Amino acid sequence: MDTLSDRGRATAATSMRSILSPILADRYNPSSNPDGWVDMGTAENYNMTSDISGFANKHMTTVAQTFTYGSGPWGSERLRIAMARHMTKYFRSVNPIVPDDILFANGLTSICELLGWNLCQPGEGILFPTPVYQAFATDFGAKAEVKCIFTPFHGVDQFSPACVEKYEQALEKAESEGVKVRALLLCNPHNPLGQCYSRETIIALMRFCQRRNIHLISDEIYALSVYDVASSSSSPSSSSTAETATAGPDDNNTSSQPPLPFCSVLSFDTTPYIPTDLLHVLYGFSKDFACGGLRLGCIYTRSEALMAAVGAITQFAWSGALNQTFAYLMLEDEEWLDSFIQKSQKTLAERSRLARDVLDGKGIAYSKGSNAGFFIWVDLRPFLPLGNEKDEEIEPSDAWARERELVRRMGQKKIYLNDGGSMNAEEAGWFRLIFSQESEVIQEGLKRLWEVLGI
Repeated sequence: MDTLSDRGRATAATSMRSILSPILADRYNPSSNPDGWVDMGTAENYNMTSDISGFANKHMTTVAQTFTYGSGPWGSERLRIAMARHMTKYFRSVNPIVPDDILFANGLTSICELLGWNLCQPGEGILFPTPVYQAFATDFGAKAEVKCIFTPFHGVDQFSPACVEKYEQALEKAESEGVKVRALLLCNPHNPLGQCYSRETIIALMRFCQRRNIHLISDEIYALSVYDVASSSSSPSSSSTAETATAGPDDNNTSSQPPLPFCSVLSFDTTPYIPTDLLHVLYGFSKDFACGGLRLGCIYTRSEALMAAVGAITQFAWSGALNQTFAYLMLEDEEWLDSFIQKSQKTLAERSRLARDVLDGKGIAYSKGSNAGFFIWVDLRPFLPLGNEKDEEIEPSDAWARERELVRRMGQKKIYLNDGGSMNAEEAGWFRLIFSQESEVIQEGLKRLWEVLGI
């Protein structure tokens, strides 16, 4: 007997539980679990979780109020004040952030769902670049039923103003097929390419959104995870000019521009380019704060209508008062936080350099333009297999089938990377590799990868 509704069956089909549960429950540890999975696909800042734990053990205290419903499902006033101060400082906001323009939920996954629900009717669309973070399709689509419109660039540098033409084409195509486009989501810094957008490109995209009367959602969750690719000892504020930037998969992800420092949409006056009620910023604790398990993210918007709509249903995405207490304690301890961010950026540079050096030693190509996030976009196209586990030949032209076979072989060695197909890459054979781990984990993961690739 079928016991589910149509939407229940559709939702069940999007579940990643069967794929991720075995990996998350059986993680590699060089001493206690040497035969476990090496997870180089889950984007967490594993390097810094001990620092977070140490802060919690030293500073976390509770009162009776901590275990109540608190001040409601929007984020406590103390947390919003602390986050406003934090974003004003680190995002170099041109205007002080107002705490009442910030709303919290239990992670950006929930924030995305709330945005999809309130900005779009079922079947309407949001533009995304390609490749892009693999979970957006579920975040926006599983319940809000938003259609994700993934925009190919065909060799055009998606970090230059020239990208606007490609978004124009994607919008026109979608609307010719009856899909109303309501927003463009920008990952800045980009996931998985690990690059930051220039102010010039951001302004061009704002003008595009203004012209088309669509929202611009700026996902800035990796804002402070920018590192120097030239030297592991550089200061956290520096930006590298030693390596080339990333354009797209058609030219091996390189362009003539050097990596750029992070530029928030909050850091300059945007009013000449886009109405304030069409611009929204996403941020949270999962990446820069190494607190993926805290389940706490926020939206900053000056749209009173959107704030009212999202705030009306945040009870379905309520973050606990205990989580919020820990979050504002971190934000308020600015001396500790400055030191934490500096150490995080330095460690990301070191681990990135380690991974790049090993890849270079094996002659593996990768995007050399990344200077943000926890990942490297790796080119495994030359290693896509021509046969499957049954020794049946795979058509050489079926690159996506060959990529899936490579993923299967990685699974046999218990090594997990994100394949390009899951991230809507334009071309098969590209993989996202997470380097924000201990050195021995990186080395073990790459050792297993070489075994899979036969090199």
